Amino acid sequence: MVSRFRSFHIRQDLFQDLFEQIPKVFAALAIIFALAASLLFILARGDVALPEVSKIKTTLPRNSFQKDENAYAAFGEGVFALTYVAPRMHLPDLKSHLTYFGQNGRPDVKMESPLLHFSLEGSKDIISAKPKEKLFLQYRGGEGMGKYVFSPGNQETSLWIIPGAQDNEATINVGMIDERGNEVSSPSQLAKFQLQEKELARTLQSGWELGKWRVDGTLLARQRARWMGQDKFLERHGGEEYKDRAGKSRIDFGEKEEVYSVYVDAGDILVWKDGRFENAEPSKETQKYPILVVKKVDERLMNLELWDVEGKKKLALNLLKSMETWLPNDIQQEFKFIGARTKSQYVFEVESEKMLLSPHDWLIMTDEGWKKLTTAEEIDQYVERRMTGTLFVFDGIERRDDQQVMKGLLYNPARTLVQDIELPVQKEGLVYQPLKRSKESIGKSATSIPQPFASSRLENIIKQRNSHTAREGSKGPIP
Repeated sequence: MVSRFRSFHIRQDLFQDLFEQIPKVFAALAIIFALAASLLFILARGDVALPEVSKIKTTLPRNSFQKDENAYAAFGEGVFALTYVAPRMHLPDLKSHLTYFGQNGRPDVKMESPLLHFSLEGSKDIISAKPKEKLFLQYRGGEGMGKYVFSPGNQETSLWIIPGAQDNEATINVGMIDERGNEVSSPSQLAKFQLQEKELARTLQSGWELGKWRVDGTLLARQRARWMGQDKFLERHGGEEYKDRAGKSRIDFGEKEEVYSVYVDAGDILVWKDGRFENAEPSKETQKYPILVVKKVDERLMNLELWDVEGKKKLALNLLKSMETWLPNDIQQEFKFIGARTKSQYVFEVESEKMLLSPHDWLIMTDEGWKKLTTAEEIDQYVERRMTGTLFVFDGIERRDDQQVMKGLLYNPARTLVQDIELPVQKEGLVYQPLKRSKESIGKSATSIPQPFASSRLENIIKQRNSHTAREGSKGPIP
């Protein structure tokens, strides 16, 4: 009974507590509903009026040690005061980066305005500049160490050099502008310095070509160049037309139909034009072409220099003199005198055939035998060396004492050797008898050049052929 009473009493207390909490719950719910309603009202209006808040001005208490600006200025600078100095630019050390390869040594370039050749460290490019003209540079940074390069197209930059040259040395003046536009001139030892000329390395001359020919020490051999010596034929028979070639050395280039010749002496130049070398006088016109300069001519060796157009690249070349052995033809066995047709026409039997000869006729030894040159075309071919072979020049028949003598000249195929022929004429043929001279006259004729030149026999031959057309092709039976 007692336990039931206690249980009932506990439940009665619980219900009483719950009843007392009901008003508080309703009050909390009312507040929540009121806040929700206020929020919806505000969102519906879109703006909220805020009350103005006035700034509160506050004043710090005055420092009793504060002074005016004049008082502070009167103190001056202290012992440990710092002075500000803006950083200054200095000239770079270009002497260790710049290489001087000399000036344009082409003989056709005026020395008062030569081009000076330079290169920068780490570059194979060579830049040319005139003396006392600015050459602009750039500094390029990158991975690792930066480097100096020449400005493309020599466009203006803040760094430049002004070169000058004397003998084998170049004087370099360095100039630079800082970020304020002021010229930089310090340190003075870097503003001006000298560079000694260095020989252009072969690695820097790679890629040089002369037309279809690669330029190297074998160039002349590949062009089939042969130094033959002096042309004895043109010395005696060239006349006024070829007198400029007298005493000069002949160089033959090419073979067969492509052969051509030039005549040079020490100091002469040849220009490379239209795929071949040509004689030329130094001038502004020759500066447009590569040139071959004859530096020295010895008894057996010729020294030459090949220059490119800009005078940047030069190659030394040598040419050995061709030594040709020659055994003169046995004229007395091959020419048999038959008789005279007129005072200037003589009948000979040559290789079992009759041939009519006149003074100054030319006969050349070919694979088929002796052939008389009768047309202007044949003469041109022989003069230009498109036709080669031993040449016999018939000078005529003269009377010496009690007998007649046939005279003539015999030239070797290279035309560098000549032999005088003088053969007494007898009824049964010719008797070989070398021309008798003293030793002095022989030495003189072998070394000197006839002066003045003989009249042009080339022109005389052509005139004779034009005026005596009936004589052309006279090799054969004589009526």
